[in-house]
Amino acid sequence: MSVMALEGSGSMEGGSLATRGQVAIAWLAMLPASSAGLILYRVVLNREPSVWLGFAGVGILAVLLLLANVIDCWRPLRGYFLALIAFAAGGMIADHVAATMEIGRVARMFANTFLDLIPCALLALTLIGSGATRRDVFLAKGDMAAPSRMPWGSVSWRWLGPVLTLAMAGGLAIQLTLTLRPDFHMFGRAVLALPLAVAFSVVNAVQEEFRFRAVFLARLSPVVGTGHALLVTSLLFGLEHWFGHPSGASGVVLAGFAGYVWARSMVETRGSAWAWLIHGFQDIVIFSFLVAANG
Repeated sequence: MSVMALEGSGSMEGGSLATRGQVAIAWLAMLPASSAGLILYRVVLNREPSVWLGFAGVGILAVLLLLANVIDCWRPLRGYFLALIAFAAGGMIADHVAATMEIGRVARMFANTFLDLIPCALLALTLIGSGATRRDVFLAKGDMAAPSRMPWGSVSWRWLGPVLTLAMAGGLAIQLTLTLRPDFHMFGRAVLALPLAVAFSVVNAVQEEFRFRAVFLARLSPVVGTGHALLVTSLLFGLEHWFGHPSGASGVVLAGFAGYVWARSMVETRGSAWAWLIHGFQDIVIFSFLVAANG
C-alpha cells in the first residue's frame, strides 16, 4: 500500500474532497516551518529574532501533530505535520552549522547546499513505515513527454520544458543583475568555474526538489488536493528565498513561480527529471552571477 492510500482518498492528478478545516490548517501549518517569522523580524520589525524563534516554530508544529491524533479531520495531515517538523528542525541544525563557518559568499552557498542534506535525511526518515514508494515521492524520471494542461489546450513537456528553462533563466538573470550588480568583466572567471557550478547545481537541484516538493506533495495532495499542494509548496519555497538568491520580494515571486512550475512538472510527468533539469540550469546561472559579483 502506498502513501496515497494511507493519507487520503484522492489522487495526485485529481485531488481529494478536502474540508475547509483541512485546507486552512495545511496553509497555516506551513508558516511556522517557513522563513515568514524571520522576514517579519528583519524586514517589518527591523531587528534580529531570538534564537528561540526556530524552536517556537518546531514546538507549534509538534502541538499540531499531537492534536491531529484527537481531531478527526486533521488526522490525514499527520504525515504532513511530521514532514514539516523534519523540515524545520533539519533547517535549524543546518543553519547552526553554517553560522560557525567563516567563508565567502560563493563558498558558503556551495557549503549550504550540502548542509541542507540534513533536513533531506530527516524528511526521508519520516517516510519510514508510511508505505510510500519511490514513485509516490517522485524519485523517478517520469514521462518527459507527458501533456501539461494549459488554458488554451494540452502542451507536451518535451516542448514546454526547454522553453521554460530559457524563459526562467532570462528573468532570473535580470533580477540578479539588479540585486547583485555583478562585474560583467568577471564572467570569464565564471566560465572557468563552470565545472564547480555544474557540481553545485546538480546537488542543489536534487536536494531542494526533495526537500521542498517531493515529500510535501506526496503528503498533501491526497488530503487537500493537488491545487492547494502546489500553491502551499510554492509559497514555502518562495519565502525561503527572501534572504537567498534570488532575494527580496522579487526573489520570493520568482522562486515561488519557479517552485510552482517544478511542482507541476512533477505531478504531470510523475517524476522529477524536468524539475531537476530546469532547476539545475537556473542554479548554474545563479552560481555564475555570484562568481562575477564577488570577483
